[in-house]
Formats: sequence, structure tokens, C-alpha cells
Amino acid sequence: MTRRSHDRPALPPKAKAEILEVLFANMEISGDEIAAILKKHHVSCDADVLQDRYRRQLGQRLMASLRDASGEREVLSNGRGRYVVLECCRDRQQLAAIRRRIQNQAHGLNASAGKVRSRIAVLDRLIACLRKAA
Repeated sequence: MTRRSHDRPALPPKAKAEILEVLFANMEISGDEIAAILKKHHVSCDADVLQDRYRRQLGQRLMASLRDASGEREVLSNGRGRYVVLECCRDRQQLAAIRRRIQNQAHGLNASAGKVRSRIAVLDRLIACLRKAA
């Protein structure tokens, strides 16, 4: 399989096209459907790479579970593979980078929530029109 920078696997163009074809034909696609298409196109990864990813994922879950008495995260990622105990961090630049990353994530989620809210409003108007017509 071809590789991109940072050792991330490249998605074969035919697999990408097929996934997008299913998505746009049905306006939705399941994770299982995506996996089946990727398998059909022989997309795979080295077992050691998968094990490392799994171990990192478990570590991420552990770090995310570390919370204070009010339920707020105690440890956050600096975005470069290191985790920081916020209460002990004395690096202003690192804290600013963490804040920027969180704000960017929140902005993206807010934008997505806005799109969903708009679509719900459209559907609500259509339902109201259909009820009036009936």
C-alpha cells in the first residue's frame, strides 16, 4: 500500500470513489460498508502498526478519564503526542497551544451543530406544511 507523509496510509483512489459513490447515492453510509469497500480494495495495515495504534488509543482513553472532582479534565494533550497535567504546567506557550486547539475543536463542533440545527428547522417547516395540507 502506498504511504503518505507521517507514515499514514494513502486511500486508494478507486476505494475513495466507491465510498463517495455509495455515500452520495444513499446520502449515508455505515462504518461497516466503508470497511467492506476498503477490504475489497485490499486496504490493510501492518499488524505492529495496528497494535501501536491500539495501545495509543488505550492511553488516550486513560488520559481522558483523569478528571477532577467536578468532572473536568485534569490532563490534556498538547497536540504533539504529549499529555500535560494542567494544574502543574508552567509553560505559557504550551497552555496557549492547548487552548487554541480546544477552541478550534469547539468552533468546528459549533459549526456542525449549526448545520444540523438548520436542517432540523427545514424538516420541521416541511412537516408543518404537510400537516396543513392534510
